Amino acid sequence: MKPSSHRALVATSLASTLTLLLPPLSAEAQTTFRAEDTARGVTVLTRQRPEFDPLGVRLPGFRLDASVDAGVGYDDNLVPGQGEKRTGAFAQQQLAVSGATTWSRHALGVTASQATRQYFQDSDLNWLDYSAGAFGRYDIGRASSLQFRYDHIRSHYETDNFEVQQEGSRVPIPFDTDIFQVGGTAAFNRVRLGTTVDYRLQRYQDVTVGNFRDITSVNDHNILLGEFTADYAFVPGRYILALVRLQDITYREASQSGRDSFTWEAQGGLQYDFTGLWQGRFVAGYRNRNYEEPGLKSLSGAAFEGQITYVPTQLTTLSLGLSRTIEESIRESSVSFTRTAARLTVDHELLRNVIVSGEIRAERRQYPRGVGTVSDGIGLVQARWSLNRNIALIGLYQHTERLEAPNGVSEYGRNQVQLRLRFSL
Repeated sequence: MKPSSHRALVATSLASTLTLLLPPLSAEAQTTFRAEDTARGVTVLTRQRPEFDPLGVRLPGFRLDASVDAGVGYDDNLVPGQGEKRTGAFAQQQLAVSGATTWSRHALGVTASQATRQYFQDSDLNWLDYSAGAFGRYDIGRASSLQFRYDHIRSHYETDNFEVQQEGSRVPIPFDTDIFQVGGTAAFNRVRLGTTVDYRLQRYQDVTVGNFRDITSVNDHNILLGEFTADYAFVPGRYILALVRLQDITYREASQSGRDSFTWEAQGGLQYDFTGLWQGRFVAGYRNRNYEEPGLKSLSGAAFEGQITYVPTQLTTLSLGLSRTIEESIRESSVSFTRTAARLTVDHELLRNVIVSGEIRAERRQYPRGVGTVSDGIGLVQARWSLNRNIALIGLYQHTERLEAPNGVSEYGRNQVQLRLRFSL
């Protein structure tokens, strides 16, 4: 079968979060809950807090939400694993705006966001990310619908990304992604069918490091992904799942056409609700990727993705996520790599207006053609103190550890601290 174009894209998204030292607070710990607070599927982060949640701007049939963050941070390893260790402080700002209809049927909405970081002494490491999008849903009957979505995303590879390190770049590498998505779901008694078609344009920006011009735009490619799903509810809240994905990746440069690939995968599994305390979804199966160039060995093996959420008390939520995917590489000596990732998160409502979170992440990248294996571990501590509906203090501490790397690439540790103030409508 001739491989063509698509590879799933990183549109790296930036998580906004939260702090370490909090002054004395007057808010009391939560002792009573409303009925909606204890409903199935409600977690610490999704629970409504009417006395502290932003109200937004409400118009007839429409709601607008907006927030802006501003703060400072410190990084003790700006360019990890590359030469002399550099440290530095930075200022960071984030803006998010969204609007959506409040209709009982059908939906329309728009989103926009921007995040920027400026280093006080290392301006070559500055970056600017932004996104804009629109979405809609047309309901058909009781449980069937058609959906569409478009997003334009500007993101970047960080300096601690192995893709950047191996290429020798010492600055972030920006890239743009345009995502066009249409899909639909149809329900027939206990059976629910779904299909999604996703088309992405991935464009990289060339960067200059000293007198060296890093031509990353040679990696520009297009991705076409089709997904077909089927669910069967054998009891309410418990489903048997099946999915098939077909992915086609095509590179724009004729010199890169040998990297074009075709991927197929089939997975099956369960979505299960254990009395509301445990909820989980897990699918596993097989994935295979073939390349246009005969000399490139195909990638194949186990594929899986899943998440388990546990609510031991109304004040604490634990979640575990697992995945194994094939990702596209911008390295000249590699086309793709297999990525296995795990994440354990604990969210705790310390006080009604104070949410504390901890997270441990592990990632393992396996590069073919003798390149080697890269393993990273990340630990996060976060906190958010809502002063009122409109103002919150947010802080974050993150430690990143390169646990394993191929020959010629240094292992390292990296610590980052942030403190921000958020204003919301």
